Amino acid sequence: MTLPQGRGEDGATCRPPFTDPRLEQAYLYWLAKAGSRDMPGRADLDPTEIPKLLPHVMLVERLEDGRYRYRLIGTENARAHGVNATGRFLDEVLPGPGYGAHVLALYDECVQNRRPLYSECLFFSPARREPERHTKVLFMPLSSDDTSVNMVFVVQIFHYIDRATRERHFVDARPYTEITHLLL
Repeated sequence: MTLPQGRGEDGATCRPPFTDPRLEQAYLYWLAKAGSRDMPGRADLDPTEIPKLLPHVMLVERLEDGRYRYRLIGTENARAHGVNATGRFLDEVLPGPGYGAHVLALYDECVQNRRPLYSECLFFSPARREPERHTKVLFMPLSSDDTSVNMVFVVQIFHYIDRATRERHFVDARPYTEITHLLL
């Protein structure tokens, strides 16, 4: 299956910018499970079909009041975040008001548009104690009634940036900056 076109923030048609094969695999899996529908449901996902993605997967429930709750967090995500927040609300565990608002806005955009959303961010520790990282995340809506989004299937990949690379490129965007945003 070839990757279908997406739309950038300016509305222009473009090819999804996946540079990590795991994200491309997740997107093609989501598309295949959707079939002729706008989006698949949680029941359509089978973990045995995507074993290599599981460490990077999060399933996030969207509640009727608009809040989001982690239903499942893969081991790589729990390790990268420093906590397994399964069962907790996103607004309770996301660090910092600016970053928390940014992440919740990404979920809201995916849910409201009923379409996958791809985002890349650079994260820099204000205290420079933690490794800096480049994250690539794909938000894919799920629906139990083929109409409203009740869950988001998320695959997030972390690439760690060593200090020498960071210094060589003069990046200074604390604590994070979004570098790619594409509604698919």
